[in-house]
Amino acid sequence: MIDQMPDLPTIVETERKMFGKYVLPIAIILIIIGILGLLSPVILSAATDGVLAAVLILAGFTWFIHSYQMHQHQLADWLKPVLLFATGGVMIALPNAGIAAIGLMFILYFVMDAYRNVTQSNAHASHHGRGWFIFSGVIDIAIAILFFVTWPQGSLILVGIFVGVNLIFDGIILLMLRNAVAGDNK
Repeated sequence: MIDQMPDLPTIVETERKMFGKYVLPIAIILIIIGILGLLSPVILSAATDGVLAAVLILAGFTWFIHSYQMHQHQLADWLKPVLLFATGGVMIALPNAGIAAIGLMFILYFVMDAYRNVTQSNAHASHHGRGWFIFSGVIDIAIAILFFVTWPQGSLILVGIFVGVNLIFDGIILLMLRNAVAGDNK
């Protein structure tokens, strides 16, 4: 288990190796999709549901092939691909239910992240960043409550907003990393 965050040069080098010359177009695409998602969060929520459904169906297909190649004969061995197919299919057939389920996953995520931030603040009691961990935990709880009190209808908009904001920040981070790499090469 890693006890400390990786340093910036390590992060920059990893990102450079992963994306190389495609960092700028990927960053711009992420920012544009994020902005469009903020302008129309329902469409981004539906797109998020569709992408997640496609991933589940692809995973079900992959697991089906694996089970077939391993000559699995028991019902339990075939349950996983069937559940993956069924879940992805339901998310496509009933996108509002899929988006509501994603909203529930966001609630769980933000509660777990709040717990992690509060426990991290205790682990780093001597460091100056303790207040930021606690602040982040409080914000996580507030977001989880927002999702909870507006669920399931609120998920239709909130999922799109949070995915859009995340895409914008991911694009900005990629641009910053690209600029850091460009600055190191001069």
